Amino acid sequence: MTKQDNSYNKGTGEIDWRVFIPAILIITIVTVPLAVNPKLGQSLVNASFNFVTDKFGWMAMLVPPISIAFLLWLALSPYGRIKLGRPEDTPEFSTITWIGLLFCCGVGSSILVWGVAEPVYYIDGPPLGLEPRSTAAYSIATALPTFHWGINGWAIYCVATVAIAYSMYVRGEPRARMSQACAPVLGRHTNSGLGPAMEVLVVVGTVGGFGTSLGLGVPFVTGFVSKFLGVPESLWISAGVLILWTSIFAVSVYFGLEKGMKWLAQINLWLALAVMLFILLAGPTLFIIDNAINSLGAMFSNFISLSFSLEPYNFKTVIDETTQAVVSVTRTGGFPQWWSVFYWFWFLALMPISGIFLARCSKGRTIRELVFGVLILCTLGCWIVLSIMGGYTMYLQKTGLMDVAATLAGSNPGATAAAVMFTLPAQALMAPLFALLALIFLATTLNAASYSLASICTKELTGYEQPTRGFRLFWAIVIGSFAVGILLTAGLEPLRTIQSSSVVLGLPLIVAWFIMLVSIVKYLRQDFGSRLAPKVEHFIPEDKGGV
Repeated sequence: MTKQDNSYNKGTGEIDWRVFIPAILIITIVTVPLAVNPKLGQSLVNASFNFVTDKFGWMAMLVPPISIAFLLWLALSPYGRIKLGRPEDTPEFSTITWIGLLFCCGVGSSILVWGVAEPVYYIDGPPLGLEPRSTAAYSIATALPTFHWGINGWAIYCVATVAIAYSMYVRGEPRARMSQACAPVLGRHTNSGLGPAMEVLVVVGTVGGFGTSLGLGVPFVTGFVSKFLGVPESLWISAGVLILWTSIFAVSVYFGLEKGMKWLAQINLWLALAVMLFILLAGPTLFIIDNAINSLGAMFSNFISLSFSLEPYNFKTVIDETTQAVVSVTRTGGFPQWWSVFYWFWFLALMPISGIFLARCSKGRTIRELVFGVLILCTLGCWIVLSIMGGYTMYLQKTGLMDVAATLAGSNPGATAAAVMFTLPAQALMAPLFALLALIFLATTLNAASYSLASICTKELTGYEQPTRGFRLFWAIVIGSFAVGILLTAGLEPLRTIQSSSVVLGLPLIVAWFIMLVSIVKYLRQDFGSRLAPKVEHFIPEDKGGV
């Protein structure tokens, strides 16, 4: 198929039932009991969460530093010049729009919530043995969100993005899937057995993982709506927010990547910049700027320690009161298990779906552009948002203007974030804008999810095609209906359970992450040899004949 422009053709629309049916069945089997008996479901998943973070946390901690080192090697080597596309392909999005698509897909409205809540948790439970509520604890509290949301998380996404983009646009493979990117290792099992099973795991993990975005984003928007209207929060307001959100991203899904997602990402990016600028100027401007620079120093000076800290000396010892003999010694989780390990598993759970969408947006760019765009520009965007929101929150807490910690202890992170934003002036104007920003963030992120889910469940789909409109809408409705149903039947508690399930699902994806690292190297050496000729800019294997 000759392709002279950047427009997408419609895919075959043939559903891969080997992936679709098992995934839908598993989602149904898991969610129905959660709705009927949420407490039992939550206790089981939380027990699994504790087991995974305790026994396999060391594996998760190695993923970000290895990913960063690998990607820097790849981008700075001659392989970085390889174009992800045909020779005539040019980037289909401007740099601003491209970064907007990457950023909005990768963070969602969760960054607005955690930008407020995360530093507050850290001042009472800081890492590295720091004293709670000390000056050092405050200093590192605003650095840790950037540590988690910045280059470490983006590096996990970027490994999958490079692998999938290379498979689609350089090798010309007919499937937009993680398993296809792992073909050099999976071999004949890519399209039968192990390959489809891997994609079923991806689909289930995506629905569970994006429940985290809903669990955080919906209370945030609901808090704004209830405070703005002067009515108490209720389940029906949450349901109304979800219905409005579903409508926004269903419309954008209908118009596809070139129009719907592009427009939504542009609105999202500029609205986010406007809101952040307002907080910066309306809040304690100099304090926020000073704190942002200070947080960079705190993160850089502690980066290595935080990257490998697992606090192995946290034990709970039970002693018999009569004999004074040690009855049992149990390892207890600390800061790394509850925070860093959680984040790395969460990013791993969402890695395949984010990788597919980020790869879709990066056609026509080089590997070097992709790596530096994701690692540097997206990290910079996270630092700006987290520094402004976190700096303002810490100012309120430290000066006593608002006891954010007490509010968070008696509420959820989303409602707390909304309460913090209502301390700013011009509430009548800014409250609707904050709520709209959160809704668009949600819509943009989950649009990417539905787009990628439709791609995975389509039998054949090249990098120059997109899934059919009806199938994209189907997944938009599935995700929206899933969230509405859970809220109406059992409140927000099951969504907490879904958050923990995303961590459990991240464990097997460590294996997939490692396979993709090996597959990228195998592809490059197979196609280019151990050294890339200086003049070679693009390659499509002769036996593939391109797309």
